[in-house]
Amino acid sequence: MSRSLSPGRSVGIVGGGIGGLASAIALRNAGWQVTVYERAPEFTEVGAGISLFPNAITALDALGVGAAIQAAGVGEGPGEVRNAAGRVLFTRWAKPLAGGFTVLHRADLISLLVQALPSDCLRPGSSVDEVTLDGTLRVGGETMRHDLIVGADGVRSAIRQRLWPGDTAVRRTGITAWRGVLDTPVPEFAGGIFGVHAEFGVLPMPGGRTYFFAAAHPGFDSLDHFAEWASPVPEVLAAADPARILRDEFLEVLVPRTLALGKVALVGDSAHAMRPELGQGAAMALEDAVTLAGHAPDLRAYSKARRRRVRAVSWISRQMTHNNMPNSRWRAAVRDVGTRAVPEGVALAPMSWLFRWHAPAPYPPMSPL
Repeated sequence: MSRSLSPGRSVGIVGGGIGGLASAIALRNAGWQVTVYERAPEFTEVGAGISLFPNAITALDALGVGAAIQAAGVGEGPGEVRNAAGRVLFTRWAKPLAGGFTVLHRADLISLLVQALPSDCLRPGSSVDEVTLDGTLRVGGETMRHDLIVGADGVRSAIRQRLWPGDTAVRRTGITAWRGVLDTPVPEFAGGIFGVHAEFGVLPMPGGRTYFFAAAHPGFDSLDHFAEWASPVPEVLAAADPARILRDEFLEVLVPRTLALGKVALVGDSAHAMRPELGQGAAMALEDAVTLAGHAPDLRAYSKARRRRVRAVSWISRQMTHNNMPNSRWRAAVRDVGTRAVPEGVALAPMSWLFRWHAPAPYPPMSPL
C-alpha cells in the first residue's frame, strides 16, 4: 500500500526523542503536516536528569514550549567547580546563565514535547524499514511518500548509516558514564567536580531530588574510583540505588560533510552525537529543529546554517575531556592552577558564544505554501 500526504508540505520524522519531537513542533508551526514514526510502543525516555542551558531555552521559546518546560524544572544552575580534593576552582556561573537554565528529568521533557503535538501525528510502534532520498519511507507494510524526511533516530541512526555510508560512523571513546537520580536533595553544592581520570557532577532536580553524573577513562571504570573524593561525592554514591544507576559509554558521531541529502535531513545525535562535557547534546538538537523549520524545504541552507556550529561545539566538547578528566596528576595540577588564575573575561568567552544563540532569520516561519 502506498500513500502520499499533503503534497508540498508533508514531513515524516523518524525518531521520537528530543530532536524528533522538537522538529515536529517546529515544522508543524511552519505549516507542515507532520508524522512522527517511533519504533518504541510509546513516546518516553529511559534516562536521568538533563540540564538545559540558555541556548536550549532560546530554542524551546522559539518552539513555544519554553515557559512550560522551565516551570517543570529547577532553575538553579551549577554554582561552582571543584577538584576532587574539594578545592573551589570556578564560581562565575551567574553571568553566562542569565539567559535561562533549568534541570528536569528527561522523561518529563519528552512528555512536555509530546503534549505540544496532536496525538494524530504521533505513530508509536512504527518501525521504519527503508528510507530513500526521494522522501519514501517503508513502515511495516506501508509505503509512505513525504516531501521531507527528518532522521532523528539517534546515535546509531539507521538513516545515517543507509544514506551516508562511509561518511560518518559511531566512534567509541572507551569513557564510561554513569547517571542517576536520588530521591533526596544534596545540600550546599551544585556543580562539577574535576579529578584525575574522572569527573563528577551534581545538580538539583524538581521534587527535592538530585541528579548526578560521572565519567571515567578506561582502567578507572568503577564507581569505587570516587570513594576518596571530597564531599558530597561519597554521600551521593552512598545514597544511590545501584539498580537505578544507568551506565553506558561516551559515543561520538563526527559531523558529516552535509546534514542533508535529497529530501532527507539529519538532526541531533543522528548527525552529530557529541561528548556531554558541555551539556549540549539536547541543545544542539533543539537548535537543529528550529533552524530546519526556518529553512525547509531548502535543506542545503539548513546544512550550511548548522554544520560549522555543531562541528565547533563537538570539537570543544572533545577537548573539554582533557580539561575535566586529564590522564595524569600533573595535568590536573596545571588545570587547577590555570582555572583559578584565568581572567573572568577569558573564562566566560566560550560560554558566552555558546549560549548566545538566536533563532535564524526565517524563524518564526513563513506562512504555509
